[in-house]
Amino acid sequence: MPALGIDLGGTKLSAAVICDQRLVTDVKQRPTPSGPDKIVEAILDLLAEFKQEHVLVGVGIATAGIVKVDTGEVIGSTGNLPGWEGTPIRKIIERKTMLPVHVENDANASAYGEFTASDLKGKYCLVVVTLGTGIGVGIIIDGKLFRGSHWAAGECGHIKISMENRRLCTCGLFDCWEAYGSGRGLLTTGKELIAGVKPEQSKLAELGDSLTNQAIIEAVENGDLLAQKAFTMWHEHICAGLINLAHTLDPDCFVLTGGMEQFVDYPLLRELVSDRCLPRIAEKMEIRGSVLGKNGGMVGAAELVLDRIAADA
Repeated sequence: MPALGIDLGGTKLSAAVICDQRLVTDVKQRPTPSGPDKIVEAILDLLAEFKQEHVLVGVGIATAGIVKVDTGEVIGSTGNLPGWEGTPIRKIIERKTMLPVHVENDANASAYGEFTASDLKGKYCLVVVTLGTGIGVGIIIDGKLFRGSHWAAGECGHIKISMENRRLCTCGLFDCWEAYGSGRGLLTTGKELIAGVKPEQSKLAELGDSLTNQAIIEAVENGDLLAQKAFTMWHEHICAGLINLAHTLDPDCFVLTGGMEQFVDYPLLRELVSDRCLPRIAEKMEIRGSVLGKNGGMVGAAELVLDRIAADA
């Protein structure tokens, strides 16, 4: 049974037909328009395009923000999608298309996609960490997404990992995990380290405010000692959040995904986590990369609507 999987982010809208936990079409993308009405219109336009060539049984939508899953309404704001809070997206799309629709937080959808598409179905507790501009987390316990009492479980990017009030997070709080362990966190660390450094000490110093994560990674590969220090510190910051989650949830496995996952040095990260984690928890806990990459949200959202259809049959 093919379903359409849609991933709605702050910059782009991506969609593909999903069947048997895999993409069976190419991904179609659109820039994310501004405002709820235009976003809904873009979703409907994409859906109409796919329906010209495919018989779809449902639509799964992964979106940033907190989602009240039983109604499909976005109840928690996200700065990436201004005005999106309060949008009853499931009700609107179902009324327009007469198809079942499931709306899910994007990190949760990504977690469910990884769970269904890999060899992780035997794991009791799975934690999927999306490393991007920020940090998102999806938690699966005994085969089911854990969404919390107020649909907001997994907002682990806002775990506090320092008491120094040094870095202001986009949420308005200080020293959240994503202010350090995300792509934005790596960049901030790099800029802090090059302050006062001369170009002859590190080529990164020549970039100043134009510094990018790509420049840091390239400098790491070229043996730049300051870049290597920033890179190691970034891994230590990722480790700090993983340790908090490990000691709270005792998971079987962490899966890392998102745009920054490609830069993770897994041997280094596993060593850091092992050194800082209680042995009883660390000895059997896996840390691995994604099997779906950027398609995890689409696959997970589609699988969730297919699960709903099967349960209602």
